[in-house]
Order: sequence, then C-alpha cells, then structure tokens
Amino acid sequence: MSEVYLPEGWMSDSLGNLVDIAVGKTPSRSDSRYWDGGVHKWATIASMEFGRELNDTKEKITDLAIKEANPKLVRKGTLMFSFKLTIGKMAFAGCDLYTNEAIATLVPKDKRIDKKFLFYALQVADLTINVGDAAKGATLNTKTMPLIEVIFPEDVKEQRRIVARIEELTRRAEEARRTAVERDAELNILLQALYGQMIEDVKWKPLHEVASLVRRSIKTKPDEKYEEMGIRSFGRGTFKKPVLTGDQIGNKRIYRIHEGDLVFNNVFAWEKAIAVAKKEDHGRVGSHRFITYVPHKEKTTSEFLCHHFLSERGIEDIRAASPGSAGRNRTLGLTKLEKILVPVPEHDEQKRFAEIAKRRQLVQQESSGIEADVKAFTAALLAKAFRSEL
Repeated sequence: MSEVYLPEGWMSDSLGNLVDIAVGKTPSRSDSRYWDGGVHKWATIASMEFGRELNDTKEKITDLAIKEANPKLVRKGTLMFSFKLTIGKMAFAGCDLYTNEAIATLVPKDKRIDKKFLFYALQVADLTINVGDAAKGATLNTKTMPLIEVIFPEDVKEQRRIVARIEELTRRAEEARRTAVERDAELNILLQALYGQMIEDVKWKPLHEVASLVRRSIKTKPDEKYEEMGIRSFGRGTFKKPVLTGDQIGNKRIYRIHEGDLVFNNVFAWEKAIAVAKKEDHGRVGSHRFITYVPHKEKTTSEFLCHHFLSERGIEDIRAASPGSAGRNRTLGLTKLEKILVPVPEHDEQKRFAEIAKRRQLVQQESSGIEADVKAFTAALLAKAFRSEL
C-alpha cells in the first residue's frame, strides 16, 4: 500500500477487504432470444449518471438470457462502479437490475464501511496506482481493483456524519440542478408535441430546397489562434474545443462557423452529432468533417431542422445516408444529405418553435453550469472531509 495521510481515528484498507466485488455480464448479442422482448433492466456505463440512482435502462434482457447466460442480479441500493474504459463512474441501483462486464458492484462485507461513504472515498482514492504504466488510466481488472486503497474513519457513525454533512452542504445546489433538469424535460415535451402537430399534412421537400450548404473557408496563418467548435453525439449540442494555432492546424482545412448554422459532424451524424451553433460559437472554426447548412429565409429554421433530424424519422434518413462500418465512423454523404426530404410547416410556426428551442438551450446551459459548480464545490468539500476538517 502507498503511504497516505490518515487523520486521527482513521484507517486504510484495500477495497477487496471491505466489499464483495462482483462483475456483470453481456448475454450473447448474436442470440436474439436474449434481447427481443426483454423486460429485465440491463445497464452499461452509458446508462449511469454519476452519483445518481439508476432506475431504468435503454436495453433489457429476457428470462432466457438470465437462465442461460446467468448474469448476476444487482439488488436495489447497490453501489455500482465502472472499471473499464471509463474508470470510477459510480451510481446506485434504484431497482433490481443487471449490468455488463464493465461494471462492478461493491457490497460491504461487514459494518466497517458505509456504502455512501465509500462512494465519496473512491472519489479521492488513487484508482490506478496498481495498474501498469502501459495501461494506466485505461482500465482496471478483477485483480487490480481489489487493491485500491481506501481511507475511512474507524467509527461508522463518523462516516455517516460526514456523508450527512456533505449532502446538507450540497443540497441547495443539487435542488437548483434538479429544477433545471425538470424545466428542460418540460420544454422537451412541449417541443415534441409541437413538432408532432406541425408536421401533420405538410409538404416535404429536399433539404437543398429549404437550406444551402455553406463553406466559409479560412486561410490559416501560422501564428494566428483559432478557437474550435465541437459537436457532441446524442443530440447534446456544441462545445468549445482547445484553441489551436495555424501552425498546429497545418494543412488541415477549417471553416468559419456562424451563430444559427445547422451543423453535422459527417462521421458521427448517424449518432446524432447534429446541432445548431450557439451565440458563443459565432466565429469559431470547424474541421472539414463539419457540414454546415444555412436555412433559406422565410422557409425554415435551423432549430426546427435540427429537431427533425434528431427525431426518429430524421435520424433514420441520416443513417441511410451514412454508409460504412469502420468502428463508429460512418460518413454522411453530401449528395445523399441534400436530397433527404424534410417537413416544411408554416414559417411563423417554425419561428415559434425556434424560440422555445432557444429557451431550452439556455436552460441546458444553466443546468450544465450548475452541475460544474456542484462538482467543484463537492471536490472542495471532499478535500476537507478527508483531512477530517468537515
């Protein structure tokens, strides 16, 4: 074990001595009987939201999968811990469920450590200290995970006092975050309802008839700085990437982005990497992988088109126009994209839709800001807590 600072009344021990560790399992993907019509919740790392209860999963498995693949049941309230690819993502099971093999469950062996305290303790532990240099930061395994060193007060009552204090101090910020999330969900429901009404009995036209492909080429200079824009998958909007110099960009082609552009990442559009450029994105640059469309005046809006392409029908069309199977990379074809049919409701209706979409975007930004503040505040609290100063 490495040497760690231990406040008076605290001790350290390996994770394997404190909890029973079990790992999930993926039933064979090639056997549809394990998946089709499944009712038992089955979680992946993507299912988990850090520190939250996991109450539902996108994928579900069948009774036959449980009988033949024999995955381990995760009981409600169990602490789940990711140890492959993404190390240390944690959530609590909000119901009985199953997981894949990238998630371990941590069940205290005795009354030495409280599971909620363990959740915080693992956030300050060195999770990869026993991993070889070649793999450090990439993955743990069932041999190295039990060696993780955990520090904790010997008195479980003190552990629970610390947990209660952290929860008390973060409660107000957490309530603000939850309120923002609820507002986002309400606006999303409103947008979905409006969209459904707007596309009833309307004309559908090829994309190129209502919007134009625009490329604002930039001739880079070695010493100039260029702020890059990125697009998240799964319809999660844009983000700021690191600033690059012209020298770092080299011969790569880049293009200027303007507020209100409808932007597709051509290799991940099939994964919903589609977004509308925000006010703060104006003037940023995008790589040659970005396809930028500008709506024709009085015909459509970027917000409505983006919502459509992220809808079930829209993303099906995007995927059909994105051949290839090189990992997650499936390139969206320009010619196929411009021919995709899109609904064209009355422009005034689209403008109203766009205003609500912009309002939702502001709520999402507020939620992200609150979440970042909560994380920073919690990190500071943990630093104090594990010096026994809380």
